Amino acid sequence: MRNKPLYSEAEIEAALEACAREPVHIPGAIQPVGCLVSLDADMGRIRQVSANIEDFLGVSVADALAGEPREVLGHELMDFLETELVKQEDSASALTVTAQEEMQGKRRRFHVVAYPSADAVVVELEDQMCPVGDLPLDKLTDWLVEVGKIGDIETLLGTLTQWVQELTGHDRVLVYRFDEQWNGRVVAETCHPAADSFLDHHFPAGDIPTQVRRLYDMNWVRSIPDALAPAVPLIPPDGPDASAPLDMSKGVLRAVAPTHQEYLANMGVRASLSIAMHDGDKLWGLLACHGLKPRPLEADLRDALGPLVQIAMQRLMVLRSEADTRLLHGIHESNEMLFDGGGRLLGPDGLIQQHGAQWLELLDAEGIALVTGNQQCSGIGTLPAEENLVAMADWLSRHQQQDSPWHTDALGETPLAPWQEGDLCGLLAAALPTDTTHWLMLFRRELRHSKRWAGKPEGTPMMRDGRLVMTPRRSFTQWQEEVRGHSRAWSAIMCRAASDLSKTLAVLTSSHEVAQLNEQLKSLAYNDSLTGTWNRYCMEQAIDAEINAAGRHEMPLAVLLFDIDHFKYFNDTYGHDAGDEVLGTLSSVLQKDLRPTDNLGRWGGEEFLVLARDCDLAGGMQLAERLRQSAEALDLGKLGGVTISIGVATWQHGDDPKALVDRADQAMYRAKKGGRNRVEAE
Repeated sequence: MRNKPLYSEAEIEAALEACAREPVHIPGAIQPVGCLVSLDADMGRIRQVSANIEDFLGVSVADALAGEPREVLGHELMDFLETELVKQEDSASALTVTAQEEMQGKRRRFHVVAYPSADAVVVELEDQMCPVGDLPLDKLTDWLVEVGKIGDIETLLGTLTQWVQELTGHDRVLVYRFDEQWNGRVVAETCHPAADSFLDHHFPAGDIPTQVRRLYDMNWVRSIPDALAPAVPLIPPDGPDASAPLDMSKGVLRAVAPTHQEYLANMGVRASLSIAMHDGDKLWGLLACHGLKPRPLEADLRDALGPLVQIAMQRLMVLRSEADTRLLHGIHESNEMLFDGGGRLLGPDGLIQQHGAQWLELLDAEGIALVTGNQQCSGIGTLPAEENLVAMADWLSRHQQQDSPWHTDALGETPLAPWQEGDLCGLLAAALPTDTTHWLMLFRRELRHSKRWAGKPEGTPMMRDGRLVMTPRRSFTQWQEEVRGHSRAWSAIMCRAASDLSKTLAVLTSSHEVAQLNEQLKSLAYNDSLTGTWNRYCMEQAIDAEINAAGRHEMPLAVLLFDIDHFKYFNDTYGHDAGDEVLGTLSSVLQKDLRPTDNLGRWGGEEFLVLARDCDLAGGMQLAERLRQSAEALDLGKLGGVTISIGVATWQHGDDPKALVDRADQAMYRAKKGGRNRVEAE
């Protein structure tokens, strides 16, 4: 018999939510490496100070709170703050400056960070030990040169951790990359023998919760020189008039949250430094530094590490872009080889057989298939059975938006699971943008592997102060998770490359048989989609060509322009679908009355035009009368009958296409004015 769980799922869920809401940005205290002064918005009055202000500025808490800001912070610093904070356009960032104060007859140099916070201005001061303008700037210059020589991302991140470790002296420096679910993986590391290695270890998303990740979007650097150093409280705790707690998100001295203190202690870490790594606007990962003992860090060096990491991220994005470009170039190069030796376009099976192996290599897949709208399949490599490919394509056509690829690395966990076969767990499917939906499908095999976690990825529920809370996990001993049923994940650039390939394949496949692909392409460009006749663009091109030929060879040319009589009646009485039926049926019937050299096209709306080569006015009138009679004899069932009014014009020397069609249009107008269902000549 199983023991009853100590806590219910609802209690644990509530504890997790409370953990995610922990107010880490308003701790009401600072780390003891500096002091803090909070001013009101116009910087005319001191609202709060840290309890250790006398250690740094030589003035007691009581005197500081009763004194003028200029007496406490000095005229030079206040002049600077009053000028520069007003200039700052980005209120989300902090202002950093060096200041000097006279204390007991000696000049003392401070590193100052100032920032607005709600209705307050916060000033944080730390002792500055590094002479202005030496080590940080020199190191940044050297780093710029070093980074430019690195040609791959793995080497770049490894070199970054080495440089930072040498600069800061931390025992372990690692790059921690987030996945789509905000779990982290250590992808690079430099580690002293005394510290355990976390390279290639995974950390659950809860280790860096949502509110902490938001802080990294606002403030890229978080320094904790000694996680166990007693926090220094702010006095008074809530500011004047019991106002809201002071928000220290933009500062550097913010005290360590108790939960994070416990987390670091469980990890065996006494000092930490974390620097955000952004890919555009998104948090990509963190550079994390761990010290097994307290590790004081010079403020100027700490500030220089932020740009150093961002330089590395810019290089990383360049290297990634170069790799992406190589992949897309490979896809586009293959696009130029979509013809057989005779210059003929290849059909789906020919395309897959001739180029599929190259596409599999470029897109790192084990199988590729093209499933057309008429349920025909072509493919090579490891694939499901044809009926399963068709079933997958059918589901995708019904449920997936076709303007973006669909992908998964765990096919068995999706609605397509019933058609999964064997160890094929990954699918990337891109719709071809054609009238009839075709699907390009790429498959990957299962990648069985062990995922190493730095401790079991779960916190521990515990009662504290009469309420259930989630405590940080206590062990970071390696724990292995056996991953089954997943393939390698599809990257964004792979999805884009597949989409590009599908667009190229769309040119080569359509709703008709691929054996007549050239005719299909011509049809897509020149035919009216409703009636199947030439469209206006095609007719205009043909009229121009026929006029030129008539002029060269002195051949007659006739144009017949006709309009369906009372067409509005069909739309108004039976609806637009009925009107479409009339257009389609009539054009199909009249096509049979034309000579092989005649061409019928839809001119617009219910108007059609016939271009009759080697046809004089008499021949044009005879052809028009034949068409009129065929239309009149047409039985449209419940829609009744239909008649047309036709105008006939013939080419004359000096005519351009507009003049010729205008005369046919005028003749058609006379036919309609004369009672409709008749033929008139120019």
